[in-house]
Amino acid sequence: MAKKRSTSVSAGIRSSLLKVGTTLEEQGKLHQALTPYLELVEFHAEGEEAAAAAERVLAIAEALRARGQYHVAMGVLDRLQEAHQAGQQEEEG
Repeated sequence: MAKKRSTSVSAGIRSSLLKVGTTLEEQGKLHQALTPYLELVEFHAEGEEAAAAAERVLAIAEALRARGQYHVAMGVLDRLQEAHQAGQQEEEG
């Protein structure tokens, strides 16, 4: 029973993080949306929400690039890469 509850809690956290990120992004708070998205990629890579979050981070980086904010866009991509690598290491370890 504990395993099922743990899985349920983990799924709930992943879903909530994605909703928070999406809501912030829809409100135009792109930088704030990065936090829940990157947390999904780093700490919850096992769920499909992590893939959706990574796609949203890439879309935010592209939006920043389109605005001419190249340095900020590169910073976002660097953060995504770091979160992804950390998530990979956590899965392996």
